[in-house]
Amino acid sequence: MTHRSKWLVLTLLLLVWGVLLVQRFVNVPEPQRVALKFTSGQTLSREAARGTGGLPVLIDSHTASAQQIAFKKPKNIFAPLSLPEKKLKKKRTRIAKEPKTSSAPREPTAPPPPTPEELARVQRELATKQARQQMGQYRFLGYLTRGGEQQAFLGKGRKIYIVRAGETLDGFIQIQAVDASSVKLKHQPTNLETTLLLKKEGNGIF
Repeated sequence: MTHRSKWLVLTLLLLVWGVLLVQRFVNVPEPQRVALKFTSGQTLSREAARGTGGLPVLIDSHTASAQQIAFKKPKNIFAPLSLPEKKLKKKRTRIAKEPKTSSAPREPTAPPPPTPEELARVQRELATKQARQQMGQYRFLGYLTRGGEQQAFLGKGRKIYIVRAGETLDGFIQIQAVDASSVKLKHQPTNLETTLLLKKEGNGIF
């Protein structure tokens, strides 16, 4: 084989190889595109994931990422970290079960001042009590009749008084009446009256 024949054969082989390459690229089918129907929160079935008719489905990465970005909720990086719901419930339960701290004891409020009527009533009660105590110190020891007039012997501690009706003892106790069985006394400041009875055995006449 001559040198010219070799070049001719090589040229033919290159042409055949080029024709085969061009034919292969031309006959390759274009990949099928399917519109994206996935929505957030839904699960794709196995048939949909596999594609229609068993053919592989190619999804445009730019379209999918754009749709995912559209449905994705923006995140606030400055928002405070939220606790889980269970921890929040436990925390609220603990706060509810914690006993309330007793507040500082309040100072008792002073009662309102008494009215003039109440003051007067209290003073009368005290004066009456004091008058009864003063008149209760006397004892009727006996009596006698002198010149047709009855006199009484009254004792107070170690003192003995001989009195008649109308006289006054200690400056404020008046003898109202005297008879054989009793002596009637009157406390002049309060107009309180009391009767002393003769309790000594015998006829009581000195």
